[in-house]
Amino acid sequence: MFAAAIVFQMCASPVFAAGDSPSLDEARRLLDEGRAEQSAAILERDLLELAGNADYDYLLGLAWYKSGQKAKAMFAFERVLMVAPSNVDARLKAAQISVGRDDAAYARDLLEPLSVQTLDARQQQELAQIRSAISAASSNKPLAVRGYLLGGIGWDDNVTSGPNQTALLIPGLGPTATALGTATRDKDMAGFAEAGAVMQQAVGEDTWLTGDGSLHQGFNRRRNDVTDSYANLNLGVLERSGGEYFGAALMGQNYRIRNTTYRDTVGGRLNWVHPVGGESLLTTYIQRLDFTYPLSSVDNAARSILGMMYESALGGGGALQCGAYGGREAASSAHSSYRLSGASLGGSTMLGKDIALSAGALYERRNYDAVDALYLYTRKDSAYSFGLAADYQMGERWHLIPRYTHTRNISNMELYDYTRNAFMLQLRWDFDNEKD
Repeated sequence: MFAAAIVFQMCASPVFAAGDSPSLDEARRLLDEGRAEQSAAILERDLLELAGNADYDYLLGLAWYKSGQKAKAMFAFERVLMVAPSNVDARLKAAQISVGRDDAAYARDLLEPLSVQTLDARQQQELAQIRSAISAASSNKPLAVRGYLLGGIGWDDNVTSGPNQTALLIPGLGPTATALGTATRDKDMAGFAEAGAVMQQAVGEDTWLTGDGSLHQGFNRRRNDVTDSYANLNLGVLERSGGEYFGAALMGQNYRIRNTTYRDTVGGRLNWVHPVGGESLLTTYIQRLDFTYPLSSVDNAARSILGMMYESALGGGGALQCGAYGGREAASSAHSSYRLSGASLGGSTMLGKDIALSAGALYERRNYDAVDALYLYTRKDSAYSFGLAADYQMGERWHLIPRYTHTRNISNMELYDYTRNAFMLQLRWDFDNEKD
């Protein structure tokens, strides 16, 4: 009501120059003498008449600020910046109040235009003090942790990712068809349990330490020989410079089949995140991964990837993601090395208050470098994957998620050509220490 009265008066009555009011000189004198409350009382008499004049509003804001009325002072300083955005002192005072309110993000926004303005010695000192306070406030924030527990059970029509045939003619093994045994296509009931967390700790005004990790254990009713599990851990740092974000992370994974390590992965990633408008992000990244196979060192390889991802929030709580990438995996043997390229597209939308629908698709092409030792010609693969899920939020933390996934790997070598369909009913529990 207070703000509305001022706006109404500004629109309905002529705005007088601040110098037309003889009370301003008296208010300045009282303020200089340290009598801020008396100064504010005098200025408030002309509020409806002079509100909207930058000089008057700044003097009133200063009187309110020094008398401890920070909320009113903030309103006055913001009114100054509406008509005089280059007013350095009003901007500095508004930023000080924002820091005191633990709103460092708004304080940074207020200070941003000062980087191209000329400041006197006092203003520069005040600016440095505010930035130091923002940095200290950011550093003192507690560790932010978000995480989840996830479990699912369902049906997988190809737990081995094998071809339909039970025997294949492989030129390098002779003219007789080779039986695939347990590697042939097989279906089974499947399930999994998973836990994961994302952590972030501010260590400065524009710097954060980041980390995320997950543990996954799969289950099959019959085919225990192909059950898998993995542990992921990524640690990094994120730096903001102006409106841009730059990140670096170390990455690691241990992947096991039937409780035996199948592959160890270590690597790193560099990110550049560019905000596009207020609701979108464009991320460019470079990634390097080294794969070690303890039981088959001949398969050891290194993968280098350059990629880009675009993410945007849509109206109604929806989101859109799309990306593209390319690179090379160099293995110990030439016939296992290949160039790869891919693209992804995904999105989500709200179907109701508690139901979200999401879908995603991925395409990847691999062209191998040399003639395969078994098939005696060069391998080429194209992989397609499509997923569809509905997320029903049963409560503040609980989600019920039916999910369907289709994978098709098309290869010019029958051994690697397969189709896989899986349906899972998942239950998820989330936690967030900043909200709890």
